[in-house]
Amino acid sequence: MNRGAVLVQFKKEAFECEEANKRRMSWCEKQIEIGIEMEEGEPLGATPNDKLVITKIQAGTISEGKLRIGDQVKKVNGVECKDTNDFFRALRYAAPLARITLIRDEKKAEELEARVNIPEDRARIIQRRDGYVYELATLVWAQNGPKLGLGIKHFQNRVLVSRVDPGSLAEKCLVLGDHLCDVDGVPVTDKDVARDLLVKNIQEKGRVTFVVERPDSIDAKQWARHALAANLLQPPSVQMNDDVRLIAAAYREALPSLRPPTKSAISSGQPSGGRRVHIVETSATHEIGHDHEGKPLRKVK
Repeated sequence: MNRGAVLVQFKKEAFECEEANKRRMSWCEKQIEIGIEMEEGEPLGATPNDKLVITKIQAGTISEGKLRIGDQVKKVNGVECKDTNDFFRALRYAAPLARITLIRDEKKAEELEARVNIPEDRARIIQRRDGYVYELATLVWAQNGPKLGLGIKHFQNRVLVSRVDPGSLAEKCLVLGDHLCDVDGVPVTDKDVARDLLVKNIQEKGRVTFVVERPDSIDAKQWARHALAANLLQPPSVQMNDDVRLIAAAYREALPSLRPPTKSAISSGQPSGGRRVHIVETSATHEIGHDHEGKPLRKVK
């Protein structure tokens, strides 16, 4: 086979591979256009992340029932959106009808919706913050299956995911910087408590669930990176005031020179002089009168 024939054959195979990938992609993903009627200034009620993937849909808003978690926005009324600024700018002028072009993966949407629907009793412990998404992560242990591959640390009363090994169980549902709010419904702020609960549930049930707070904005991700890089021997999250620290430092310096009292306040021997403590069982009461007795109280300013 000559060189030209090899090149033609290679291009043909590359084209066929590309077409196969497109067909495979179309089975799970599709590009659709959603029309949402809206009034000028009316909020959409859907929150996208940095990649314009919808991560939260507020109940009772115009996006409920139209958009789905996991949808990736591409255009609004024909205007291409490259970031969240483009998206919200286009929405500002979209009334009375916002035509949103998006990529939707039905299977992925179902999985994401199941994960973000946190049971009410566990959702109550979450203090939701802007820049974060919240979901229920489930880790299922299998005998002779992948290793756990999870590392955690605590930082400012939060248990954070500090290590996720490739190909591990943890990689399927957790990412670096995730904040574990609870373990199987038990709120956790200490890594040792979280680890004990995790091991106990895996041993007894073969599975464990976490309510996860995941950084989704630039600021939140930056905070997570700082937290993961922080020294384990960090100072306490609540520091003493300057005057208290000065008093404590002075006391520490004086501590070696302090002497115990010459006479203890507690004596084990007999009391001197025959003095003893006498406890009187009877009690007397005396009623104290007050000037407004039997009279209505007067208002004062």
